[in-house]
Amino acid sequence: MSAKVIAVVNQKGGAGKSTLAMLLAGSLAEEGASVLLADADPQNTACRWATAGQGFPARVEDLSGEEGKLHKHLKKRIEAFDYIVIDSPPAASAPITLSALRLAHLALVPVIPSPLDLWASLRIREAIEAARVKNPGLIARIVVNQAQLNTVLAREVLALLPEFGIPTLAAQLKQRTAYRQCAALGSTVNALGSRAAIASLEVDALRREVQMLLRK
Repeated sequence: MSAKVIAVVNQKGGAGKSTLAMLLAGSLAEEGASVLLADADPQNTACRWATAGQGFPARVEDLSGEEGKLHKHLKKRIEAFDYIVIDSPPAASAPITLSALRLAHLALVPVIPSPLDLWASLRIREAIEAARVKNPGLIARIVVNQAQLNTVLAREVLALLPEFGIPTLAAQLKQRTAYRQCAALGSTVNALGSRAAIASLEVDALRREVQMLLRK
């Protein structure tokens, strides 16, 4: 069975691409799927996360040197995994980002609810639209990340998302210490146990919604 390919993309650094990619890859792997996390970001945050501890359940590889050939490299391995999650660099027009979108079944765009993040994400929307010329089946969804819904500004920005042109996932990731702890310990959120129970529920909801989209 060919892998479902998920590209986590955005123009702006600090939007939580690597966190989203690793949380999702870890959750999918813990459910029994074989998962490759392709670290296509030269900062290699995902690789550092995976090697900070022992036993991260998904396979994480540095593929940042593939540039515009990433899709060709991953096509050769698509039969070996159930899911391939790509953590792309913060650059909508980078060859490796465009290559990831050319192969992906689903593009996830993490957005922190702030005007600056929303404006920066306009570039990735254009990249997704361009990718659909060669990859017409590409699905795209915004993922609200580091949400603080008790602020007026966050609520105002979230109200603008329907006008953005990309649907928003119902599942959201709030601003939680547990996600930073995962990176420091090289673990999944479930590995933190009861102290991260609410965070685990958020990630589970995200995984289930992603799986539902990919079954369509």
